Amino acid sequence: MFVVTNSETEALTISVIIPTFHRPDGALAAVRSVLAQTHAPSLEIILVDNDANQSCKPIAKQLAQDAGQTPFTYAVEPAAGVANARNKAVGLARGTFVAFLDDDEVAKPNWLANLIRAQQETGADVVFGPIEARLPAKHTVPHTYFQNFFSRRLDGPTRLIDIPYGCGNSLLKRETVLTKAEPFNPAANETGGEDDILWREVVAGGGTFGWAQDAWVYEDVPPSRATWAYLTKRAFAFGHNTTGQWYNRADKDYVRMVISMIKGVAQALALAPLVALLWIARHDRLAWAYDKMWRGLGKVFWFGPFRVGFYGAAAQKKQLAAQKA
Repeated sequence: MFVVTNSETEALTISVIIPTFHRPDGALAAVRSVLAQTHAPSLEIILVDNDANQSCKPIAKQLAQDAGQTPFTYAVEPAAGVANARNKAVGLARGTFVAFLDDDEVAKPNWLANLIRAQQETGADVVFGPIEARLPAKHTVPHTYFQNFFSRRLDGPTRLIDIPYGCGNSLLKRETVLTKAEPFNPAANETGGEDDILWREVVAGGGTFGWAQDAWVYEDVPPSRATWAYLTKRAFAFGHNTTGQWYNRADKDYVRMVISMIKGVAQALALAPLVALLWIARHDRLAWAYDKMWRGLGKVFWFGPFRVGFYGAAAQKKQLAAQKA
């Protein structure tokens, strides 16, 4: 780990956390977009490399120079897993608020300023901003559906909302949300959904969620994700999280876990014939129905050998296999 800091900085408003795994180019773009923020309050940047081989160290050295007077920390979390990486960064953060930006996201210049303004207007414990996906030039999937699938949009102005989103492009109030030593549950290291578990705890504690209408980021979708195979795997894993969150939380709720599985059975059975018809007709709604069907199956088969790993040890094994091939 190395730290570049400005000794004159006594209090920091925001700690911007960027976890990364084998995406040095993405991490480079993400950090530079934070350094380019306008009208932003005092901030620090924490880049956590979730690779024991430190694949992002070369670009981190360059970023440390680019940071200038902006405090910048590069740290390594060798234990693979998205929750591990987030927890490592939170432990290093010094800001009153913590903002998360993924390593495939690039923030617009007024991103942080708009997140903070939305938090001040709503008083929310967690604030989410919109995401605009950018698909690769060459892809074979339905553009409109996949554009919407990877994007995050919500009509209307900045306000309090009832349903939370993913951790990418979010602002968390440290004193009310990140109170534990490990706020993100390591049980979700491979499948993701560590943020869903945390949001449940926020609700249980009386916390609120907000929407920042103008806090935009871009998400660059690599060619490997703009495929039917990725959609299948991702939808199945999303279903895992819907059911698994009731089992992975500290106060396990077996009743809701079973209810989620029953809903998954009904969802999959209802959508399977619709998917077949839409496939034959090559209808525009095929991708939507296909996604929902696999989410239903994921709610049912969320345990043991059925679990799909996107992060952590599963991703590490996939990366090693690719290197040997």
